[in-house]
Amino acid sequence: MVDFLGHSLSGLAASLIFVLFNIKRSDDFRVIGSVHPGLAMVGEDALLTCQLLPKRAAMPMKVRWYRSESSTPVFASTDVAEVTEMQTEEYRGRVEWIEDPFAEGWVALKIRNVRPSDGGQYWCHFQAENYCGETSLLLKVAGMGSAPSIHLMGSMESELQLLCTARGWFPAPRVSWQDVTGEELLTASEHHFQDEDGLFYVESMLVLRNASIETVSCFIHNPTHSEEKGSNIFIPEKLQTELASLKVIGPSQPILVRVGEDIQLTCYLSPETDAQSLEVRWVRSHRYAAVYVYMDGDHVAGEQMAEYKGRTALVLDAINEGRLTLQINSTRTSDDGQYQCLFEKDGVYQEAHFDLKVVGLGSYPSISIEELKDGEIKLKCTSEGWFPQPHVQWRDREGNPMPSFSQDLTQGSHGLFHVQAFLLVTDSSAENVTCSISNPLLGQEEKTTTFFLSESGMTFRWKILPVLGLLLVGTVGLIWRKS
Repeated sequence: MVDFLGHSLSGLAASLIFVLFNIKRSDDFRVIGSVHPGLAMVGEDALLTCQLLPKRAAMPMKVRWYRSESSTPVFASTDVAEVTEMQTEEYRGRVEWIEDPFAEGWVALKIRNVRPSDGGQYWCHFQAENYCGETSLLLKVAGMGSAPSIHLMGSMESELQLLCTARGWFPAPRVSWQDVTGEELLTASEHHFQDEDGLFYVESMLVLRNASIETVSCFIHNPTHSEEKGSNIFIPEKLQTELASLKVIGPSQPILVRVGEDIQLTCYLSPETDAQSLEVRWVRSHRYAAVYVYMDGDHVAGEQMAEYKGRTALVLDAINEGRLTLQINSTRTSDDGQYQCLFEKDGVYQEAHFDLKVVGLGSYPSISIEELKDGEIKLKCTSEGWFPQPHVQWRDREGNPMPSFSQDLTQGSHGLFHVQAFLLVTDSSAENVTCSISNPLLGQEEKTTTFFLSESGMTFRWKILPVLGLLLVGTVGLIWRKS
């Protein structure tokens, strides 16, 4: 009888556990999403979908879409109301949660005006009381940019240079060159640059040494969208244009300008030709982004490098003679380097190269005592505001060079150099030393400061010690005689 009761109690407990387990499991759910990446074009809308299984309404749940951190969601809602306080800033006003009333358990996140930065992994997270579920979805973003433009270097010697450019692509596209038969030509160089919106500008150069090739095509391929855009150029036709026979002349010597000053950079066409209908641009190493672009009689601000905005002006007084001057105001250390001015028309361009040397003449050096012990003195010479790296030289009173003990150069936020040079003086006969700092680009122009060791008290210490010694001997002798 006892055994029967025990078995009954055990069976009852097992049944109760089974019922409770099934009651709990009835509230459980799974979240599933597409196993294939979604694809959205830049500027269009994207739809990320996921589904609850078993099918059930998602409205009373806590919903959260997020990227890498759930604490900063793309979208979040609680009790049917959207929560915007925690939302990532770049998604505010651009996302919408959609629940299909005719397909229970189906939900979607709509992202409007897709950007390149929207590409990547997303997480769809649902919570009902103490149970939650989530799944991940991958969104790929593609941007089909402009058709390629092919530019021809007008001067023709033993080789010909072609440049293919395009902008507005995402992700970074691939460029290929082909001849008229479709055979791929070897690219000399290829560069990609991202603008402030995350879109790519591409620049590819082809060098032709085969004079028999007359037609060349350039293709831009999008690796995500599997599409391409192409253009071609008929070389003999381009070589017959007016600009092909002209040359662009720029400064023949490097131009020196001091930090903070204004500078004018002049380029002109030879022979003299009206340049009003030409596209003219001043660039650094590549065509985009540019220092300044003049096109169709106006400045193209959208292609200008951020660091030159508001600091440039174009002088057009002699444009009908083919002469243009670019003025750069308040020169910075970052302006230092090589420039090119390009004149272009109908896909043919001519260019000139020149160097701009920016110099900073810093402060007069200051000399101070760094350390004094054991009959030695360590001096420190400091100065700031130099560019490029200055040259520091210690000299004795006869002007003879003295080697620095050590030297420290640091570059500030504006690119200017701060210098510290140390000198160890051990010769008691030394009376003064001079610290000279010079700019390597300005030749003999330097700034100097002389430090008189006697003023430091060192010379006095060297001279007073023997006197104190004699006084001490005399005092001891006097005391001995009196005793």
